[in-house]
Amino acid sequence: MIVGIGVDILCVSRIEAIVRRGSRFTSRFARRILSDREISYFGSTVSTQEEAKQAKYLATRWCLKEAVYKAAYPRQILRWSDVTITKIGPKPTMDVRWSPGLEGAQAHVSLSHDGGMLAGAVVVEKS
Repeated sequence: MIVGIGVDILCVSRIEAIVRRGSRFTSRFARRILSDREISYFGSTVSTQEEAKQAKYLATRWCLKEAVYKAAYPRQILRWSDVTITKIGPKPTMDVRWSPGLEGAQAHVSLSHDGGMLAGAVVVEKS
């Protein structure tokens, strides 16, 4: 059974503007939207890369987390830290800390990008 469908569109330049402001702003933003696992990876790997890669990493997570929030609402109101996005192969995957009512649900994820825009779609399914 499909619980919900969520879609988000993001102009990557919004996140690039935060990254351009400097590492203090980037770190604060990252701590706000990333899960503990994502923060660890960002701090050890992504934060030392060029600004464009930092912005892409953060923008991807923002977009997909917004989409899963919309898909789960109103059954569960997710927090940023409830969702961890990883990339296994060519496609992102999502690990979500579901509430008891959605335990065992799966989030199917799709992400597209073109011309500085990201579009994320998530379908939440529970058998």
